[in-house]
Amino acid sequence: MVASASSVVSLRPTDIASQHELPAFDWHQHWYPVSFLEDLPAQQPMGFSIYDEPLVLYRDGDQRLVCLADRCPHRAARLSEGKLVDGRLECFYHGWQFDAEGQCRHIPQMPSSRRIPARACTRSYPVVECQGMIWVWAGVAADADPSAIPMTPALDRPDVYRVDFQMDLPYDQTYLIENIIDLAHIHIAHDGVRGGGLRELAGPLEFDLVENSNRRIASRFRTLREDAPSGEAEAKSQGETASKHMGTAELKGALVEFVAPNLVRYTSEYRDAERIAGLALYSIPLGKGRCRLLYRKYSNFTSARERWKPRWLEHWTQCLILEQDMSVVVGQYAEIERAEQALQHLWLPIKTSDRLVVEYRKWLDRVGDGLPFFRGFSRSKSGPGETHRASQAEDQQAWNRFTLHTRICASCRRAHRRIRAALTGLRIGVPILALSAIAVADEGLRILLLMLAFLGWSAIWGLEWMQRRFEA
Repeated sequence: MVASASSVVSLRPTDIASQHELPAFDWHQHWYPVSFLEDLPAQQPMGFSIYDEPLVLYRDGDQRLVCLADRCPHRAARLSEGKLVDGRLECFYHGWQFDAEGQCRHIPQMPSSRRIPARACTRSYPVVECQGMIWVWAGVAADADPSAIPMTPALDRPDVYRVDFQMDLPYDQTYLIENIIDLAHIHIAHDGVRGGGLRELAGPLEFDLVENSNRRIASRFRTLREDAPSGEAEAKSQGETASKHMGTAELKGALVEFVAPNLVRYTSEYRDAERIAGLALYSIPLGKGRCRLLYRKYSNFTSARERWKPRWLEHWTQCLILEQDMSVVVGQYAEIERAEQALQHLWLPIKTSDRLVVEYRKWLDRVGDGLPFFRGFSRSKSGPGETHRASQAEDQQAWNRFTLHTRICASCRRAHRRIRAALTGLRIGVPILALSAIAVADEGLRILLLMLAFLGWSAIWGLEWMQRRFEA
């Protein structure tokens, strides 16, 4: 099938730009969201990376957030594999201890009369907490300005309820951002999934680009389908909360923004100005073929049932949606890296679905020289081992939910740990009940013990099913 010229996105350079562009882009000179505060492990260091530079995050003895380079100056062991001792980070290998500034304060193998060498230190990074998230500045410490963190003002309102969720993903941050600004795939790929879409609502979209600069890409959007379903069906596509508490007649419009370099934000606009709902989708480039999504869903008209729902239960839905996309995006990532062609030659984008995706890749064309690696619309820069890393991403054995989510989520880790403990007890107790039922002479007691054993086996089955939801 040949696409008509009018439906294909123009390949000419973007002609809408802010008059006030940023200076030359430098990925170091930005704040990066690392984790939700509630998901930071207590009394334990957490390793992560920014563009493959290993870092470690923890709280010191005064409960201050600390971020250090994840490399011991002694023999380059990972400090994140160590432990906290009296508020200091101790290297697992030889026990060197470091303070919040990265200075070594104790070396077990050195006589106490000897001064610790000045080189026995590791770099310290500025780190702050903002709106319940932990942010690290990757550049020159003197330039770290917390006011530059892209906040979402609605989250500061006391009547706004939010759900926070984070997950690691086996592809570059650029492919994640492309995926989450791609409105057209939602009603197809996530048809019928709670929080997803409905296939009957899929159709052409119109984008009204209100800003396209190195700082921000923002667009309002609406469907162009004249036969698009309305009312209950469209409200259902907005999720259970929307279908119960609002009709689409109240929804005036929607705005999607990419705030460089780490935020995609969706804001619903209602005729009732007091209604607030949106998504703030933050991300961090862990490295080649690796990124982390920090997802925030917020609203001031969330139902009581949704507010009482356990956090880990909501996370099952978010994991499912991302897992539905995962094999497609990983395959796309691997194929594009293998093809080694510019996307403008490899893709056939159309105006009524791909406008934002193309503009984002053109943004990478403009700022890519300030990134370690990138793939824009017309040009790219690959770091060493890029194709190898893309091939590794296709190894689906590494995609299990425990590694990608449960491991880095405090709520799911806790629920998973309790389920495992309950299973251990039941697997010991149920056989004892069954054997006791055989041994007792009293028929009434035998029936009671058998009933308890049956309930125990049923509980084991249910808990094993729940355990798989945290692991598989």
